[in-house]
Amino acid sequence: MNPMELINLHESEFTKSDEKIKLFVMNNPDYISSYPIVDVAAKAGVSKSALLRFCKKLGYNGYSEFKYEVSKYLLSGRFKNPTVIKSNMDIVENYISCIQKLPAYINEDSLISFSNYIRNASRIRIFGLHESGLSATYFTYRLASLGIDSEAIIHSGIFSEKASFSTTSDFNIFISVSGTTDCITAAAKTSFDRDTPCAIITQNSKAKYSNKYDCFISIPSLNLDKNQLFLDSQAIIFITIDLIINKLSKLL
Repeated sequence: MNPMELINLHESEFTKSDEKIKLFVMNNPDYISSYPIVDVAAKAGVSKSALLRFCKKLGYNGYSEFKYEVSKYLLSGRFKNPTVIKSNMDIVENYISCIQKLPAYINEDSLISFSNYIRNASRIRIFGLHESGLSATYFTYRLASLGIDSEAIIHSGIFSEKASFSTTSDFNIFISVSGTTDCITAAAKTSFDRDTPCAIITQNSKAKYSNKYDCFISIPSLNLDKNQLFLDSQAIIFITIDLIINKLSKLL
């Protein structure tokens, strides 16, 4: 996810200082990319420590990484794209552009590793909430087409309980666009504590516990602000699932 998407993702957690920083970043991305933390904090009207906390809340190691990602985002030209979708073709092109990025995000080794965990698992659980629950259910259907049984777990109230039944011979798959959904991260932590192999499919490369998953698949995000149009990232996840299924079918 780019810096603007991460800001939108975490805005429900923002303090008053975070809100001031958010507005400054949105209105002055060029300033962020050009000046050190002391200057930016002063210009935004917050303390240096508040700006540093803001960067870490987004998942960055510090201001330097945040500044670099903002610079990269500006150079991509995406910040200056028109905010109005003019036709159905624009919608299609957004999906196509995102799909075309998939090979750069998911390499052959990742697909093979993911497939091998599925092949060797005694039991497979696939966790997903709300729209991601549809992807979890779709994944079970696609696995069934290969003769592999799995369970889609889509009700948040039983996530941690189901994870607590996991063993070292199981494989738990988590699907979460943000990678920060509380019930997902809680079930993942329970799985890690039980030494159960785990995977996640997410659009957030800085998802919580990203370094603990045995398979971490980060996929591209649709290139739109959340207020512009109702496009669903699950379409990209469905295609990612099909890439896994096709690789798995060749290894069986």
